[in-house]
Amino acid sequence: MRIRETVLISLAVGCLLLWILEFRRTRTFGEHYWLIMLCLAFLLAFMYVRGMHLNRPAQKPSVPAKQSGKKKRKS
Repeated sequence: MRIRETVLISLAVGCLLLWILEFRRTRTFGEHYWLIMLCLAFLLAFMYVRGMHLNRPAQKPSVPAKQSGKKKRKS
């Protein structure tokens, strides 16, 4: 897991915990609706970044491989 993915999932969990604590304190859903939406936004961003990382093709080697066989001669 890359640092960007770790930060996004940590922010999502943190917002969820804050929402739970605020919901227990006030017992109203509407006042802290923004926290649950922020949690979902971080979770969706995590899923997007993770998907882009997993779907990226493998990097090609920087040194080209030697070609086998004989070179053609111009006549």
